[in-house]
Amino acid sequence: MNEAELVYSHVLNCDRLSLYLNKDVCLSKAKAAQVNRILKARIMGEPLQYILGSTEFMGLEFKTDKRALIPRPETEILVSSALERLKSAGKVAPKILDLGTGSGCVAVSIAKLLPQALLWATDISALALRLAKENAGKHKVKIKFLRSDIFSSPKIKGLKFDLIISNPPYISQEELAGLAKEISFEPVMALAAGLDGLDFYRRIISGASAYLNADGLIALEVGLNQSDNVCALCAEHNFNALDIVKDYNNIKRVVLAKQRSPKNG
Repeated sequence: MNEAELVYSHVLNCDRLSLYLNKDVCLSKAKAAQVNRILKARIMGEPLQYILGSTEFMGLEFKTDKRALIPRPETEILVSSALERLKSAGKVAPKILDLGTGSGCVAVSIAKLLPQALLWATDISALALRLAKENAGKHKVKIKFLRSDIFSSPKIKGLKFDLIISNPPYISQEELAGLAKEISFEPVMALAAGLDGLDFYRRIISGASAYLNADGLIALEVGLNQSDNVCALCAEHNFNALDIVKDYNNIKRVVLAKQRSPKNG
């Protein structure tokens, strides 16, 4: 739906089809005032997802507010690509670690689509974790949420996973200053990733092998023109890039990688 449709379907508590079937219905004063408040906030640059308090991701509705990054359509490609790899590998009840879970959209979606999976989800932000827990409760899925700076939590020490998945911060210092106004409403800690935007990839890739099973997979969302550098980091730390998946705008958006076995050097 476009933004106008989202606003009016939210205010009228109806679906898109009903908007057009009942297009002659007049708004009450209260509803008109609500639309006016939404439009004023939007004109000021606040993202519509925050104004309305929800957004759709992987066909599910997620609560959204300023505690975490807004789920994006590109991240659906991360989830779909990782699930396809797990399925092709015959993983029936995989152990999965979601690093930097934010709103919980990745972990919750996987839990809904692959209910046999055992999921851990971490974030350094206590506020984001509360939002993620709310979304997990909304969709009635079981996920172990941990406050952790990447692999820092002692509660994951010694655990081995079939998949480590992450949509980490990947905005460089230079790019951060030039982002659209509405991005300024989102938590900067979920965006900023150092001078070149690769800080979190370095930390994740360098530490991943200690937390992966022998045939474990890492799945990472990457920013514009970052895929080559992320693949190089993978190679540096004994991972083979299995696939690079493009998004809807033909941008290389997801890197899937696996540890090299000893026999392959």
